[in-house]
Amino acid sequence: MHSSGFRPRIYDESPWYGPIASYLQRFDELGRFPSPDELSALYAAHTSEVDLPRLRFVAAPRTKPKRPKRQPIDPGALYEGRVIVHGEVPTRLDDWHDLFNALAFVRFPRAKRALHARQYRILSSRLTPGCTRLPNARTREQDALSLFDEGGICVAAPPELAPALDAADDDTLRAELARDNIRVVPFGHALYEHMVASLPVPLGTVFVVPLARPLLTGPRLLDEVDRALSLALADPSLFTLPSTARGSALPALLSDTP
Repeated sequence: MHSSGFRPRIYDESPWYGPIASYLQRFDELGRFPSPDELSALYAAHTSEVDLPRLRFVAAPRTKPKRPKRQPIDPGALYEGRVIVHGEVPTRLDDWHDLFNALAFVRFPRAKRALHARQYRILSSRLTPGCTRLPNARTREQDALSLFDEGGICVAAPPELAPALDAADDDTLRAELARDNIRVVPFGHALYEHMVASLPVPLGTVFVVPLARPLLTGPRLLDEVDRALSLALADPSLFTLPSTARGSALPALLSDTP
């Protein structure tokens, strides 16, 4: 699934590719997966007016290198640390999962940084100085953040409607989409990975953000979602337990285009 080969025009296969469709169209001209340097240039161009630290994509091996035993763990050398401390995103070449992750950084730069900064703070707080082993399991908060990173779905709704949608089922969301009352924006990169591999799309973690009427579309909508999500992901009272996350299936919402 990770490296099934580059395929052009995948954005025509589902409207849910909408947030990253313009980037995917650029890669059609290449006829191949973009390189880390090309992804870095895309990120720099998209975030030129965004006040964020520099970020670049670097080639990563397909298999995780073994760390010498009994060597103290450097949080900055772990994935989250490389993103937040060193400003680099390890990215496997010719890999759909890592490509979609990179495009999530491009499309939602504020939210992705807030998410990984929070993950880095949590991980660092769990590592005692000089420790040589990682914790045996993630915390519930780490699980909640990871689930949203991989399978997050943002529902943008007017303030008066947003509270009622926190526990809404897919039928309700589909009805509100048909009435043009909400916007549904895929955030998690694993959702795209399943779509490109023609596999059943897993339930996504839904998060509702209130956005004032009239509801926006296109890049303006995505920029506002990015800002709203970055604030929510930085809020320690939110995304604390995966059990509070409601699942939704993107294919069930295909009665409208995001």
